[in-house]
Amino acid sequence: MPPNKQKGQQGLQKIRKGRPMDRAGLITLEQARAAGLSFDEPEPRACPHCGAALDPLGAALAGKVAWVSAAPCPCEGAAREREAEARRRAALAAKDEAARREKALLRAGIPRRYWAAEADRPEFAEYIASFAGNGGAGLYIHGGVGAGKTHAASAMARLFAEAGYDVAFTTAKGMLERVKATFDEGGTEAAVARYAKCDVLVLDDLGKEDATEWSVGTVFSVLDARYEDMRPTIVTSNYAPGALADRLARRGERVTAEAIASRISQTCRPVYLGGRDRRRRG
Repeated sequence: MPPNKQKGQQGLQKIRKGRPMDRAGLITLEQARAAGLSFDEPEPRACPHCGAALDPLGAALAGKVAWVSAAPCPCEGAAREREAEARRRAALAAKDEAARREKALLRAGIPRRYWAAEADRPEFAEYIASFAGNGGAGLYIHGGVGAGKTHAASAMARLFAEAGYDVAFTTAKGMLERVKATFDEGGTEAAVARYAKCDVLVLDDLGKEDATEWSVGTVFSVLDARYEDMRPTIVTSNYAPGALADRLARRGERVTAEAIASRISQTCRPVYLGGRDRRRRG
């Protein structure tokens, strides 16, 4: 190691064992002199508020100090300026966080109406708390019209999206329509993969879609891929678990309908929200 660099390293060790460095790792003129570091005399700096001389701060590189800043002045004017800068930075950070959150919720497809939804039942809190290690388990939320199924599913989707998971929220009918729209564009495989491969799929209103051979088969393809990959799915439906297969098989696709119901029963914990319409409560 060159002598000047070795001397610089020894000097830095002295500083670390003595007075602490600045939070950014900078050193004062006093510390540089005490450590025997090489440096050019710093240019004088004065506080623009009170005119007081400011202590220079430098960065030690290869045994020599480069003066890069100055210690903050404790005067009232400088303190007010720092407080204003801190508020400005906090406002920018909040704005950036709000933009990040909105982008995540829009990408997930969560309806804007439910962006403030809360998962307000113990079953949902337990599910969220155990999510990271649950082995791909999901939920089957069922109940009457207006019982709060979409609200609950949206609340959980929002939390997962905000936590950085890749979330897809869609009605079963909407998923099928988006896949069908890609037939002429050659993007069907990618459209199906969006729902089959995301970290968390929320499939809302299962059972309201058409029960054609293609639609039932497509729903099965998505759920079977998620089943094999142990990816969690949250399903909502007006139909109880025991009635789902009959509903999906109403046009004769019995085998595939039962396979869908089987996948859901194996991976999703049922949660019944009752038959009352929350939207009409006084």
